[in-house]
Amino acid sequence: MIPPWVSALAWRTSFKLVGWWPTALSGLAIALGLAFAADSPELLPRVVEVIVPLAFGAQAAFVLAPDSEPPLELLLASPRPVPWALWERLLVLAGLQGSVALVASVVTLSMAPDYGLAQVIARWLAPSAFLGGVAILAAQVTRQGVFGALLATLLWASMLFGGDALLSRWPSLWPLHLFLQPGATAPALYAANRASLLAAGLGMVALAPRLLADEERALDISRAAERR
Repeated sequence: MIPPWVSALAWRTSFKLVGWWPTALSGLAIALGLAFAADSPELLPRVVEVIVPLAFGAQAAFVLAPDSEPPLELLLASPRPVPWALWERLLVLAGLQGSVALVASVVTLSMAPDYGLAQVIARWLAPSAFLGGVAILAAQVTRQGVFGALLATLLWASMLFGGDALLSRWPSLWPLHLFLQPGATAPALYAANRASLLAAGLGMVALAPRLLADEERALDISRAAERR
């Protein structure tokens, strides 16, 4: 049984390691984007839809990057199974970035009341989950947080600027179009697209902690001892 004070210490450490400044940067970017698109109501939901998934995916790659966190330091900062540390930091990250996105969604609705809250949230939630899952899984498989962030960024850019062209060439890829627009397809197909992205993202997020089950391998303890 882990004492309550240890659990509280781990949560505070997770918050410290995730950091607040990336969330502040994404909030600032959203505020500038909403101000820039204030005269174009059709662009307002795109601001949150574009910025939040990129911020979440890029930051998710480093929540527990094996290449940048010494094993002993990790175990001392969070005296519990390593997968728990990953879950804690993911929840902190989702809470921080999700709070900014929810506030921005409400602001978007106040500026463009023709949209619905569920639709505005679905536009950023599904791609955020997918890119976050890609970044976390890639970082754990390759043991390189930079690789996970780069892969998420490349997927984000390719889907943002070439997703429609890709879909016109291969229509069967519609479940993976991160930025499929609600007005570009039938409501049922759009809902299925959001659901498939969300399910795929959550599946990758659930798979990543399984790679940390072998703590000695995950933390590279044996090779760290050899280097010392």
